[in-house]
Amino acid sequence: MKITYKPAEELIILEMVEYSPDKLAETGALIQEAGRPVILNWAEGVVFHHMPLPFNTKELLKERQQGRIYWASVIYAPLSEYRPSLKIGPRDIPIVATPNPLLIQVAKWIKEQMGRRGSRRI
Repeated sequence: MKITYKPAEELIILEMVEYSPDKLAETGALIQEAGRPVILNWAEGVVFHHMPLPFNTKELLKERQQGRIYWASVIYAPLSEYRPSLKIGPRDIPIVATPNPLLIQVAKWIKEQMGRRGSRRI
């Protein structure tokens, strides 16, 4: 049996919005109310949630085979120290301190983008 590991070579983010931690928690709660699970990732002083585009078309599958993945959007907020959740009313939005190397790289990149032109803040 042959096993091949082929990590992504490029991540393309189509939309990203910077929130305050409180607004990120509110948005996470709204996503949960719509019936979608939300677990926030934390690394490098950034808490974020990403929505990948699924590989449900031949074009996106071909892109993945060529080393590219696409995220429809990323919402994020600065959060200097890790905590296990963000609280909004009676609801807790869980946060995972991610060990995933790709997500850690994304967090570093997002941190560099904070406050720059093209990054919207709510």
